[in-house]
Amino acid sequence: MTAVLRSSVLRGQGGAGAVELVLAVAFLIIPVALLLMSLPILAEYRSMGDAAAREAVRACAVASDPRSGQETSERVARQIITERGLAPEGTTIDIDCAVAWRPGGVVTAAVVFEVPAIHIVGIGEIGSITISRSYVERIEAHRSEPRR
Repeated sequence: MTAVLRSSVLRGQGGAGAVELVLAVAFLIIPVALLLMSLPILAEYRSMGDAAAREAVRACAVASDPRSGQETSERVARQIITERGLAPEGTTIDIDCAVAWRPGGVVTAAVVFEVPAIHIVGIGEIGSITISRSYVERIEAHRSEPRR
């Protein structure tokens, strides 16, 4: 009698393992794989933000006057962002070259931009993440000022 009961229970679950496997792949494995594949891309975006902030500060630090330093630093940061395929309109660059521009002054640049959270090749992008990067550099204390 237990053999008959056991065989009827097994017949009632026919194919349940296959359905569970499909559901596990669809709802667990694929999203985790997409997230793991996006991590290196997010690291590249962070590196790009670091480069934009760093080069903006350096452009200000080596400028001959604060006004040209401000213009150059903003242009350099936007150029780096644009070269990597992001829209410069959605980018905020915060650098005040005029305040810090003096021998021994400290220049700080902050770059904030939005990037796709998950990028699926051939399909598109899902969500967005705001990345904020900054860099600080001291202007050389013994630099000579240009003659006016």
